[in-house]
Amino acid sequence: MYHPPSKRARLWRHFSAVTIMTIIVICGVAILTALTLGYGFNQRDGRIEQGGILQIGSTPAGATITTNGTPFGSQTPTKLVSQPGDYALTINRTGYRQWQKTVPIQAGNITWATYPRLIPETLTPEKVAAFPGTVKSALASPSSKRYAVLAKPSAPIVTVAMLDSEKVTTKEYALPDDVYTKPTEEQPASAFEIESWTGNEKKVLLKHTFGDQQHEWLILNLDKPSESLNVNRTFGLDSTVTKPVFSEGDGSILYALVDDTVRILSLRDETMSRPIVEGAVDFRLYGDGFVLYVANASNATQQVGYTKKDYKKPRVVTTVAYDGVHNAQFDVGKYYDKYYYLVSHGNQATLFSSTGMPNDLTSKLSLTPVRSLELKRPIIDTNMTDSGQFAAIQDGYSFGTYNLETKQVASTQLAEASAPLPQKLKYLDGFLLWGAHEGQLRTYEFDGANQNDIMPVVPELGATLSPSAKYMYAFAHEGDGIVLTRVQLLDIEQ
Repeated sequence: MYHPPSKRARLWRHFSAVTIMTIIVICGVAILTALTLGYGFNQRDGRIEQGGILQIGSTPAGATITTNGTPFGSQTPTKLVSQPGDYALTINRTGYRQWQKTVPIQAGNITWATYPRLIPETLTPEKVAAFPGTVKSALASPSSKRYAVLAKPSAPIVTVAMLDSEKVTTKEYALPDDVYTKPTEEQPASAFEIESWTGNEKKVLLKHTFGDQQHEWLILNLDKPSESLNVNRTFGLDSTVTKPVFSEGDGSILYALVDDTVRILSLRDETMSRPIVEGAVDFRLYGDGFVLYVANASNATQQVGYTKKDYKKPRVVTTVAYDGVHNAQFDVGKYYDKYYYLVSHGNQATLFSSTGMPNDLTSKLSLTPVRSLELKRPIIDTNMTDSGQFAAIQDGYSFGTYNLETKQVASTQLAEASAPLPQKLKYLDGFLLWGAHEGQLRTYEFDGANQNDIMPVVPELGATLSPSAKYMYAFAHEGDGIVLTRVQLLDIEQ
């Protein structure tokens, strides 16, 4: 005869069931967490070890992967969880050139290899705009939606090519005659060049060299050319103004070197600030209003430091040796929660880390040396990339990179057949640089790997990726003229 369980028995069964389920859930979460953190069972040693994670991606996606010669089951994007070590990674996609590199997997860390930009096997340049052979100056806008071209250096007429649609269109903008200094019979020399764009891409800064090597800075307003202006006249300045740099998107604020002092020029109210740095030979802008400067040489040394417009005094970061010819260079980047200071002089550079950028002279600036870099020749470019991940230096014949993520140093020699040498490589995106090689545009990854010749190029006129990265644009010679050409990197449906 059936007897129902007692209340105590029912409670015990319920408690046991809940306990078992809780243990199962906790164990499951622990296992999933361990797998996420890269822990796995080493069958060879019979131990649980922490491995690492390799995140793999490609543009375009859907590429097959092999690691150490073994096919990987998933296509890009995907991830590989494995034991620490160096892995020979190969990425293939039909119709594209093979990509390969040895990448590290580090215990407890995530290594990101999502940057590979696959290059089509066949590239056919397409002409999208034609210009006279007199073109000497051209510049892509910050977003690469537009390309400004100066057809003749003697005339301030800028042609803007629109790159943000499938069909490239062009439009001419002329600087009004009363904005710039006209050549005379006594001083007929006159030449213009494009210097920079504003962040909102509505204005272009031109440099005008005239007479006996005098120069003036002109802002061409593309929306309203009649409101274009002469920076030198506006502020009553002569040719001692060098290196004006826009700081705000609308182009209303310029930082510039004026007689070896860094000043702020407000175009809104036509006022010029007090010197925020005195005795400077160079500067660049960083982050939220920081001015990174290099001081004039004194006693065979140079100081580098930073300041802001509201600082009472600049903040000196360090002092380096001066070789009498090549000025020091200084840049700053932020990677995760640390600031990184890259300082170069001669053919050497040092990367320091710090927890911040103290804004007063009473707070201690503590610098920790991270890595020393060196090239064979004097460094001509020192750069922390926008992401903060790479510290990069160039000497015109080679470049070196330190990867803060993987702690790896790479050095790449430019081919001696490259023309012209020396040359400064420029970034197409955060991982890909380009330069000229035997008349072709050649791309290099940040560590010099996966080099590809893409298309003919006139290097001084630049190159860019379209906003969608579907096309790469560059200029090439055609007969007596210059043509803007493009090659397709991605299929339309991608």
